[in-house]
Amino acid sequence: MTNILTTLNAGSGIDLKALVDGLVEAERTPRQQLLDNRQARVDARISAMGQFRSALDALTGALSTRISSGSLSGIPRVSDPDILTLQVDGGATVPRQLIEVRQLARVQSLASASLADAEAPVGQGTLTIRFGTVAGTDAATGFTAGSIANLSVSIGPGDDSLAGLKNAINDAAAVAGAPIQAQVLSDAGGSRLVLRGAMGEASGFIIETAGDPALEAFAFNDMTAGGMTRTQAAADALVAVDGLELRRPSNSIADLVPGARIALGRAEPGRIVTIEAERDGEALSQVVRDIAGALNELLSIGRGLSGGQSATSAAGALVSDSMTRRTLQTLGAITGRDLVAPDGDAPVRLSGIGLTVDRNGNFTVDEARLAAAVASHPESVEKLISALNAPAAPGKAAGPLRQVAESFRLAAQGAAGQPTALQREAATIAREREQLESRTQRLRDNYTRQFAALDRAVGQSRAVQTFLSQQIDLWTRSSDR
Repeated sequence: MTNILTTLNAGSGIDLKALVDGLVEAERTPRQQLLDNRQARVDARISAMGQFRSALDALTGALSTRISSGSLSGIPRVSDPDILTLQVDGGATVPRQLIEVRQLARVQSLASASLADAEAPVGQGTLTIRFGTVAGTDAATGFTAGSIANLSVSIGPGDDSLAGLKNAINDAAAVAGAPIQAQVLSDAGGSRLVLRGAMGEASGFIIETAGDPALEAFAFNDMTAGGMTRTQAAADALVAVDGLELRRPSNSIADLVPGARIALGRAEPGRIVTIEAERDGEALSQVVRDIAGALNELLSIGRGLSGGQSATSAAGALVSDSMTRRTLQTLGAITGRDLVAPDGDAPVRLSGIGLTVDRNGNFTVDEARLAAAVASHPESVEKLISALNAPAAPGKAAGPLRQVAESFRLAAQGAAGQPTALQREAATIAREREQLESRTQRLRDNYTRQFAALDRAVGQSRAVQTFLSQQIDLWTRSSDR
């Protein structure tokens, strides 16, 4: 409308669109700039908190990996790793011990007679598998029931073959949680059903059959002639520790030496294997030095993000953030906290192993005190390091470093359903932007209506003026005649 009036020279001749745009922008720009500045400050604080949080998480994660990797524990040494291997739990050491592996633990294995046709019927009925100690080497000459429940396997029309028998046994074992597995093995001579039990002498088994007489080909006990053949008898592992023979039902042994797991690889009666696991004092000392260095890097990041303006640098994004200040204060006081229970003259604080804070607030290591602690109380040094970063457990709080990291995570990220102050501020800014856009549009509409009416009025006045000018010209020309 305005442009048409202007084109026809019926309006005021003023560019009303440009006028309205200029007035609206004059109103909008200062408010928009204030919102942009607020948003920039919020974004900078969120980014800075994320940066500091990442540094905290990286420190706790790296220390956790260092501890779980066994860097603080004893270093396993085995004189003959072909016979056995040794793994040491975190915090454990193993004094020198002599071990002889006299026998490996074995599973019981049974094999049926070979069948030329694996799909041929084998009979229907019930197999009852009883678990326990089976006497004899090849045939079963006696049986002593163990604590494992009997397994009953029904053989129906769909199971009447070697493959069906295998599936029926495996399905029943899976449902009952029974320690037995069936498979069918084939070669040029035919196919056989093979059954394997669990490791250990008490995990042997016998098989009783009922139903078709043909099923007796898969029996194994001291009452049934024929049936399956025992290809390997179940047996316990026999190991001698400093000459004392002990039995274990598995070749993986975790209860023989405190804090250690032994895996048996080969039996060799008469050959003595030496095992031990001692801490590396220098490696333990280096972990303390590394912690001091990592904490100083963390403090440097936090101070840079929360520092005030100086002659050479601008204020940090977190200069007014109280959570960051409290976190830095907590970290600075961490060396003076009791981390473990008192145990004689063993250190209970990080300061007791030489990790302290100097007058500038930086972590330092007193090498003489650290060396004395590692030499006299290496286990306590390890306990202190582990307690510093210990995860929370039922009835037990997390270590101070993890507590600091978790508190800052909540401040930076917020709990579920509870936004942080910065997140609420960002949401407020977003709402105010929407309100500003709505107000700007209303203002634009109002200006457009007002100036359009003014333009029409001016256009009408100009039309009357033109008419009057034309009449006056006519009157003047008439008078001249």
